[in-house]
Amino acid sequence: MGSEVLAQGSALLEKSLIALLVVVVGAVLVNKLRGRKLKLPPGPFALPIFGNWLQVGDDLNHRNLSDLAKKYGKIFLLKMGQRNLVVVSSPDLAKEVLHTQGVEFGSRTRNVVFDIFTGKGQDMVFTVYGDHWRKMRRIMTVPFFTNK
Repeated sequence: MGSEVLAQGSALLEKSLIALLVVVVGAVLVNKLRGRKLKLPPGPFALPIFGNWLQVGDDLNHRNLSDLAKKYGKIFLLKMGQRNLVVVSSPDLAKEVLHTQGVEFGSRTRNVVFDIFTGKGQDMVFTVYGDHWRKMRRIMTVPFFTNK
């Protein structure tokens, strides 16, 4: 009786591991196929489901981003979960994004995880286009794009 239960448990574990392997391989394939359709900038390898969360966590400070920019270029991609985060690390390119293409790049979709890490989307990177975004843009424009 005991060996029968042990055999059933072993079979269940084996089936669970096979199912997990199929899900992970499927997620990797979907991720690769989806990435080919979009012209995305280079970036560190992203794990399925987690993306780059495990590599960078909530440590998106300027030193960490600067190190990534040295490795991947002035524009690079971080996947935060299933969302793409394009990082612009050049003042000239940032000016293009904020000034010339401001409305196109201004809005961000809301997400519970992003709300936790960004104070409900109130920082410059994840705020939704509107009055707050324009106020943040004015604040950021002075130190980055003037000779003062």
